[in-house]
Amino acid sequence: SSGINAEYGGMMLADVLKRSRVRMWLNQSPEQRCKCYIFFVTAGSFVAQAIEFGKIPFFSDKYNFLNQVFVKWCWLWTLCLVSLISVLRVALKRMPIRHLYLVLLRLLFGTLYWYSLTTIIDGLKDNIGKCTLPEFNTSKLCRTEGGSWRYFMDISGHMFMLVFCNLFLESHATTEEEGGVFEGTVRGVTKVMVSLFELMMVCTVIYWHSPAEKILGTLTGVAGYTLIFKKFHSFIRLNET
Repeated sequence: SSGINAEYGGMMLADVLKRSRVRMWLNQSPEQRCKCYIFFVTAGSFVAQAIEFGKIPFFSDKYNFLNQVFVKWCWLWTLCLVSLISVLRVALKRMPIRHLYLVLLRLLFGTLYWYSLTTIIDGLKDNIGKCTLPEFNTSKLCRTEGGSWRYFMDISGHMFMLVFCNLFLESHATTEEEGGVFEGTVRGVTKVMVSLFELMMVCTVIYWHSPAEKILGTLTGVAGYTLIFKKFHSFIRLNET
């Protein structure tokens, strides 16, 4: 009987510790997540390169539903969710109208950062790449004619957008007013979206891109967050007072 009780107590303790670790991770600030993402992607990418993980049919397929619907459109999901949360906060008179203006300004800066970076990356790939068919010197013509466009270095767009969107979502998920059903719902919905994006980050680390490409993608996502939420601090920081 005492052995059974001890075993049951051990299981309960393990369950409590597990839940506390999950809760600790979910409640991490964006700044803490920046460090964790850089460490996880760097270490995980080299481990995944050294150890060949078995392919899980759904998650290793880049055409799976989650990748096509959520990851490729993750900035649109982020725009919609952050905008909706901010509009509801103002409509419910939890925040002044200035709150909405500042959030929209952040979203504008985020969209400009995303568009500028992807345009620059695509331009670099076109200029420094080479076609497997020597007679074609542009990526579009190369692919149209059945060739493959090879380039020296790429940046993981998946990792860039997933990191950037998660940090963006986390930064708008909470306010100084934590209580109430509304803020609890906001926090819960945001955590579901963030957890989904983090699941796809794990899949990207294991199955897609080289370590350098994933690390660069992570750093560009963190850089975008830092640029918008830190460097432009005096202009676009949400003023809750």
